[in-house]
Formats: sequence, C-alpha cells, structure tokens
Amino acid sequence: MLFAAETSLAKPQNDASVNVGGTDVLQGQQVCDGASCTVTYQAAFFTRYAPVTALDMVQNVPGFSLDDGDGSRGFAGSAGNVLLDGKRVSSKSEEPSDVLLRIPASRIERIEVIRGQTGGTDLRGQTVIANVIRRSGGTSGAWTLGGNAFEDDNVGFPFGRVSAATELGRASVNIGVEASHYLRVRNRDERVLGPVGDLLETRDEIFRETGTRGTFTLQSRMPVGDATLRLNASYTAFDEDGGETSIRTPEGDSSFVLFQGDTDEGDTLELGLDGERPLSASLDGKLIGIYRRTNFTEMGSLVLRDQNLTNSATLFDSVETESILRLEFDYGGLDGHLIEAAVEGAVNRLESEFELRRNVDGSLVVQDVPGAVTEIEEERTDLTLSDSFALGPVAVDLILAAEFSTITQTGGFADERDFTFFKPGMILTYAPSEALQYRVNAQREVGQLNFNDFASAADLGDVELSLGNPALAPETTVALQASLERRFGELGVMTLTAFHDDISDVQDLLPLEGVLEVPGNIGDGTRSGLNATATLPLDALGVSNGRLDLSGEWQTSSVTDPLTGEDRRLSGERRWRADIAFRQDLTARKFAWGGDISFFDDAPQFGLDERDNFQNGVDLDAFIETRAVGALRIRLGFENILGNGTERRREVFDGPRSEGVRAFTETRDGTNPRQVFLDISGTF
Repeated sequence: MLFAAETSLAKPQNDASVNVGGTDVLQGQQVCDGASCTVTYQAAFFTRYAPVTALDMVQNVPGFSLDDGDGSRGFAGSAGNVLLDGKRVSSKSEEPSDVLLRIPASRIERIEVIRGQTGGTDLRGQTVIANVIRRSGGTSGAWTLGGNAFEDDNVGFPFGRVSAATELGRASVNIGVEASHYLRVRNRDERVLGPVGDLLETRDEIFRETGTRGTFTLQSRMPVGDATLRLNASYTAFDEDGGETSIRTPEGDSSFVLFQGDTDEGDTLELGLDGERPLSASLDGKLIGIYRRTNFTEMGSLVLRDQNLTNSATLFDSVETESILRLEFDYGGLDGHLIEAAVEGAVNRLESEFELRRNVDGSLVVQDVPGAVTEIEEERTDLTLSDSFALGPVAVDLILAAEFSTITQTGGFADERDFTFFKPGMILTYAPSEALQYRVNAQREVGQLNFNDFASAADLGDVELSLGNPALAPETTVALQASLERRFGELGVMTLTAFHDDISDVQDLLPLEGVLEVPGNIGDGTRSGLNATATLPLDALGVSNGRLDLSGEWQTSSVTDPLTGEDRRLSGERRWRADIAFRQDLTARKFAWGGDISFFDDAPQFGLDERDNFQNGVDLDAFIETRAVGALRIRLGFENILGNGTERRREVFDGPRSEGVRAFTETRDGTNPRQVFLDISGTF
C-alpha cells in the first residue's frame, strides 16, 4: 500500500513528476509500499549538473554513497550497491563506478533509489541501492580528453576515454576505451633519532613513478526467446616505472644517495556471461559464469648511487585466476513471500615466484627465502536461501547461507585446510511515513583472503622480509547496524547509523621466532561506532542551487596485542574521519563551482619489532566548471591545495616491541605536490 504524500515535502524546483506504481509523485519524493521505499529521479533532475556519464548522475543522487564493493568472496559478496536495469553486472574486475563511467548520460532514463527491503534485486543484503534504468534506441556516446600537471613540474600527463551505446539488431551494445599516462610523486623530509632522541641521520626523499594504463570494455544485452543473455568483457594493461631517491646525511658525516627502484607491469582479462529466463509463472532462473586472469610482475632494487652499487634486488611474478559458476532461482508463488535460492561454486588460484638477491663480495647472490615459490588454490561452494515478507508494518529479509571451502598450498609451504562458515542474516525495515525510515541489519560476514599473504616477498625500503603464512584463516564478523533516515524536500536527506562488529580471527601481523613476522590471525576483536551522512540544500540560506554533502564517522575498536597482552585498537584503523563537499550550479550562467575538504585521525600499525603511526592531515580540493562553449563541459580542478601529505612516525625496537628497548625512531614529514587538471567532455 502506498502511504499518502506528506505535506511537509517541499515542492521541487522543477515540476517534473514521476509515475510510481500508477501514482504521480514529485521528483525526488520517497514512496513506500509497506516498508520498502523507492525514491525516483528522472534524467531531467540531473540537468543542473550537466552530466556526461551515468557516473556523474549517480554521484549527485541526494544522500546516496556509491559503494564499489570489496572484490571479495566470489560473485555474491563483491557487488557494491548499484544495479543496471534491475540487474547487477556480471563482473568482478569492473567496479560499478567503472561501468557507470562508460555509459553516456543521454542513455539514462531515470535512477531509482531503493531503501529498506531489497529482496529480489540481485543485491540482497544491501539496505540502500541505486537502480540505473537505461533507455534503448539509436546510438549515443560520451568522451573526455584532459590532462593534469603538478607544481614545480613542466610535464603534463594526458588521459582520455570514449564510450558508445548502440543497438545491433535485437542486441544492445556498450563499448568503452580508456588510456592514460600518469605520475605519482611524493616528497618527504625524514629524521632518524637514536634511543634517547639524539639525531642520527637526516633524509631528503622524493618518490616519482610514471605509468601508462589502457582499458577496453564490452557489454551486450540481447533477448533470445523468453530469455535474456548478457555478455561482459574487459581487458586492462598497465606499466609503471620509478622509485624513491633518498639523500641521506648521517650526523657528522658526508651525504650519500640511496635509490629504491620499483617497476610494475601486468594485465587483467575478464569474461562474464549470464542468462535469465522465466521457468514458470512464479519461478525465474539465472545462470552466471565468470572467468578472470591477472598477470603481475614487480622488480625492485636498492642502489647506492654514489658507488653505483646494487645492495639488493627482488623479482616477483604471479598469475592469479578465478572461475565462478552461479545458479539463482526466484520464486514468488507463495502469497506475501519472495523466496530466493542460489548455489555458487568458485575456484581461485595463485601461482607466485619470488627471488631475493643480495650483494655478497660485489656480486648479487640469490638468497634462500621460505615460500619463495608457491601455489595456492581455494575451492569454495556457497549456498544461500532467503525470504522477503512483511510482519505487519515491518518488512523482513531473512538470509540463511553457508560456505564450504578447501585451501591447498604447495611449493615452499605445503598445507591443506577445510573451512565451514554459516552466514545468517536479517534486515528489518519500518517506514512510519514517506519521510522517515528505520532499518536494522544483522549479518555474519566472511572476509576475503588475500592470496599474496600466503606468499613471501620483501620490503626493501624498511629492510624487511615478508614471509607468507600457510595457516592464515579468513576473518569473520558478526555485523550489527541500526539506521535512521529522514528525507525532506527534493534534495534533503540525513542518515544516522550505529554499528557494532564482533570479529573472529582478526588478521594482522603475527610474530614468529627472532624478528620475523607473517600475516596471521591474532584473536578476536570488536569495532563500534556511529556513521552520519547528509545532503543539505542551501537555497534557504540564499545560495541558489547550492548543496552540502556531509559524511563523518567515529569508531572505537579493540583487540589484544599478541606481544604485550594489552588492549589496543585494530591495526591501520582510524578513530574518526569527516568530509564536507560543497557545490553550486548557476544554470543561467552555465557555470558551476565547488570543492571538498577531508579530515582524518591517525592510523597506527603494529609489527613485531616496530610501531608505525600514519597521519594524513587535511585534504582540500576545488573545481570550476563551464558549459558556455557549445555543448562541451570544461572543468578546471585543483587537488591537494594545502600540499597535504602523510606524516609517519616509525619506532623500531631492538628485539620484540614488547620489551620496549628502542633502537631508533624515524619521523617523516610528507608533502604531496599540488595538482591542477583540465578536462573537456562532450557527447554525441
């Protein structure tokens, strides 16, 4: 049943209305059927933002935060929160934002934001989803050409992309091509202090790395009888070369130059195919297949430039593949229920080789490294049964899921282990009005294993050997969330979420004998906090067509340190962050401007014989944009206006950190150069 529109909902700035379930409602007004609520924005709503691609439109949906997924646990666990025409893209390498970037904005009919009950949407388990609906017919495209440059650097770095959508017979086809030449550069001033704070050495460090990247994508959709077939293909290749030059001056001694070289290259190919058809009046079936292959090579070196002497060199080669086959069924024959069942099988495989060579009497000699050559394979089966129904005014999504996997490792390390995880979940949604919604979400999640944690490597910069750990187990989390969302007017929306995570088998660095450490499981932990987001129109304050997008999070976490036995926060996690983004569109002048500023807490990391603390400071970006030249959108942007970089304090101990005997401390003041970019976009 549709709730009556509340009179508190403000009339939008344009009079466009949307037909939802046979009822005309205002553009951007939330309409609820029970506790499942949908907010629909027609393409006309986004005209003020001069969108070129579908990504421009989704990024300006009020109160919606795009989630690109985390690439984890096969197909079901890596979806993000975006659908295309009610279906998720059969891809893992392509993030939702990548896919949206290659769809012309002229191809979009509307965007539906689904909040609350999400059963039957391909993204069960998400509580907020953006469903991007495309229109068919004809040929259209979008293109962008641009470049960026850094301060104190006379070289520009170009990039470009073009995409086109068309109809070939009964098939809809979308093709995209991207290419870029880019630079990464960081400046650091570092001091090395002795055990009592005495200055041992000063370092002036510059990291500079250039790279090229190219991507080709193809998406196709075609009806075949009662079925619909979809093809997704992508290929990406990249090549990067550079390193860090460190001018080091020991106290009371002459300077010398140390160069840490780094060369990376690789490519990724992915093919995805799915077919869907009704099997009866109340039963639909869908079959999904995905294959992905990634090749990666990394070469490193540590060179004394003054003596033209290579201290050490590394070579890492890997081939990673993933094959997924998934079968889904949707059944709506039981009154008031939508039942879904799925079975997914996946095989993940990593083959890696690592070589470390050190200078011995003027020659580079291969060192014996445990686990230098290894193969890891995971065979996994995932079963899911879910039901969506209503209990009075409360919408309920119930999920019963189980995962069975076997991990086998051969080579330098040899092991085989079996895992069984049960993953129940429940989402409750209650909407007392079209402007207010409450959501409660409880799920058990299984983290993705990074197969590179099973293989050995080295950090030449910190002079550390990183061994693999064949005993590493997936991290599991019982995640609880409670959200309140309030909408007002065409743009206004505020959401407050409280969360608590109980984490088993926390992944961190696990101490071994001596001064060696490996990625491992250090015990159980918790994480709790608050997250808030808001989109606020500024017209009432005299800023016509202005908006603020706010987000912030505060959290506390806890785990028992495996060395000291004391309670500490989870490694690498910040206690708080905040982001404020402003935008104003002066449509009569065909002009827009805005910017965003971000604040971060520090992020500590804990090793066997060291403790690192990273602080990112304050980041400020801004842009101006004009549409006064024909149908072009010209955008001039300024990034890292404050010259912000990462500060680091690294305490290294003589022996285990728990003994507290400090050997030296490195303090680093990092700055990243300011950057300016210009891009010109158009459509055809």
